[in-house]
Amino acid sequence: MMTNYEKIHTARRDLEKLRAELIASIGTQKDRDPDLLILHERVSKAINALSA
Repeated sequence: MMTNYEKIHTARRDLEKLRAELIASIGTQKDRDPDLLILHERVSKAINALSA
């Protein structure tokens, strides 16, 4: 059974992977999709919240 700390650590790691994928997607698009930008912002906020 995972502790709460381990669950948060896993969630943060998964969000960091997602953020990296979003950055890669945003960087390869000529016309940036506004939904990707919003999602990137929200994922970044979630990572910050888990880090505090």
